[in-house]
Amino acid sequence: MSPAGSPLRQLANRYRRGLILAIFLVVSSLFILFNGTPGVAKPQEIGLSIFGFFQGIISGTVHTAGEFGSSVVDLTDLQSRYQKASALVKKYEGDERTLVQLREENRRLREQLGFHQALPYFNVPVEIIGRDPSKVYSTLIVNKGYLDGIRKNLPVVATQNGVTGLVGKVNEVGLTSSVVQPILDANLFIAARVENTRHEGLVTGLGNNQEVLSMSYVKKEAQSEIHAGDLIVTAGIDSLYPADLLIGRVKTLTVKQYQTSLDIELEPILDFSRLEYVNILRSEP
Repeated sequence: MSPAGSPLRQLANRYRRGLILAIFLVVSSLFILFNGTPGVAKPQEIGLSIFGFFQGIISGTVHTAGEFGSSVVDLTDLQSRYQKASALVKKYEGDERTLVQLREENRRLREQLGFHQALPYFNVPVEIIGRDPSKVYSTLIVNKGYLDGIRKNLPVVATQNGVTGLVGKVNEVGLTSSVVQPILDANLFIAARVENTRHEGLVTGLGNNQEVLSMSYVKKEAQSEIHAGDLIVTAGIDSLYPADLLIGRVKTLTVKQYQTSLDIELEPILDFSRLEYVNILRSEP
């Protein structure tokens, strides 16, 4: 590209008249100033004016930059405070959840203590510490054993919402832990009766990881006297379980022509999926 076509030369050509006029005005001003014409500002005054003009520009720029820097610092400080406040809120939320959990645990322990003191039998309160994953309702492991006075075949009860019900019996005993066989197990049989009619039968679990019980060997003639919702309790005739411990409620009745007894499906009085603490009954301290 030729020098004539450079951007600087093109700019000079475009503003030639303006540049010439500006140069002429500057030269004229200097001539007048240095000529000492009365009434015209002195060079010092002109210099001070020019200096003041540029100083104002610089001061304004510095002030604006200072305000911008201060704003950046304020924004950083605000962000830091926000992060600290957010962390504090999260901490308070965690503390609140912990407090709620402690209150709930305290309520359950108070309920367990009241139940322990109110039972008409000597009992050992224990905590469920394990379950067999393959047999959810066939094995419960508790945190006390032989050293705590636990023995095989002792009955196990629990309370929920103020209702006391039968959980099962101790099946195995270790030194510091035991295995409880719940009533939902198909291999556990309990002598029972209908609370209001006193008709007797045999209760067992279905053994299929469902909270369902079955009562059999109830006389067919009792069909008109037993209704859904009737309570089923322990009969107390096998010397293993105390009499009149709640087991469940009648859910459905089935009558088969070729059978001489009723098939009764029961709903357990306890929600086994929510059991945390149980009590093992003993006849003496």
